[in-house]
Amino acid sequence: MAKIDFIMKKAEEAGKVVIVGAGARGRRLLRCLKGNALISVLYFFDNKESVIGKCIQDIKIVKPYKVEEYECLYIIATADQYSQIKLYSQLNNLRIDNIIIYHEYKDYDYLSNLDEKYYTEAVQGMYYERFGKKMNWKAPVTYNEKINWEKVNVNDKRRTLLADKYLVREWIKGQIGEKHLTKLYGVWEDVEDIDFDALPDAFVLKVNNGSERNIIVKDKGKINKSEICRKLNEWKNHNFAFASLELHYENIVPKIICEEYLEGLADNIYDYNIYCFHGEPKYIWCIKGSHKPDCKASFYNQQWEMQPFSYGYPKDPVLAPKPEKLDEMLELSRRLCKEFEHVRVDWYNMPDGRVLFGEMTFSTWGGLCFFEPEEFDTIFGNLI
Repeated sequence: MAKIDFIMKKAEEAGKVVIVGAGARGRRLLRCLKGNALISVLYFFDNKESVIGKCIQDIKIVKPYKVEEYECLYIIATADQYSQIKLYSQLNNLRIDNIIIYHEYKDYDYLSNLDEKYYTEAVQGMYYERFGKKMNWKAPVTYNEKINWEKVNVNDKRRTLLADKYLVREWIKGQIGEKHLTKLYGVWEDVEDIDFDALPDAFVLKVNNGSERNIIVKDKGKINKSEICRKLNEWKNHNFAFASLELHYENIVPKIICEEYLEGLADNIYDYNIYCFHGEPKYIWCIKGSHKPDCKASFYNQQWEMQPFSYGYPKDPVLAPKPEKLDEMLELSRRLCKEFEHVRVDWYNMPDGRVLFGEMTFSTWGGLCFFEPEEFDTIFGNLI
């Protein structure tokens, strides 16, 4: 398996490179290669007619062919193993033999079987693949550096408890009261134990051991139960810790939970994610349409003034209405975050007046997303 250090060495030796695959992995690879003055990326190769002729950072996307005018290294950069094999065969048929397949450090099969003594190396690799530069391990400065440093240097069992979407409910109940929790309809260890007939017409099924593992059911009469069970089992058996070495997820005992469906959550209700540092709320990340692909978000201070930066999501230029219960959400966050150097506490301010807890997050985006402008990565880092 060719990881980024090996890829960079071979690319430097070749000088000229073609990236095979113009998807997300190929774009991440381009970011690393373009940071090296010894490497020239000539083309992206892709078989999709819809992208042929377009450019990614001035690099043209073309159909695969043998570049006769240069001796090139051809790097296959796709995530799917089947497509890797297919592309390798296609290049061979074009009489191309200087081919390597790029496997990212974030590949689940690699991370889930990795000896823990190599975790630091893997986190370094993920960071380099994402940002095109190495981390400062001795004295991390930026927010993303510190989040990644914590992955392998902080072992706080409270993080595992609070990242567990089932067990955190009892903790929240004891800290601020049950009224701030969504209604719970059931919890099961096995999908076969779910009694769909006993559930209401609308609900949300989720697993407790990761992020973005939700199935929203608006009409029970239209669901495919076998497909839902298949997906829940897949999530249960996929340890979220090995998505990007957020190791506080590793020892969560997988469960399936069913909670109330929050009407209009994706369309009309904002997520209010409050970034807290040293026991004090600092910024409110106001997310519009967090369950949609066109999601946008903006940061606000406690006076509800829009801030000039974004993180991960595109910045929403439209001023969001100040939430009616902002002061309550800030005070509740203050009570929940008081023992932590940094944590993000998420809320929904529902139309019926309820202030509902969402989750507590210790490593937003796994520390692998961009601040815009970039200097806010350091500004946030200084807050930890």
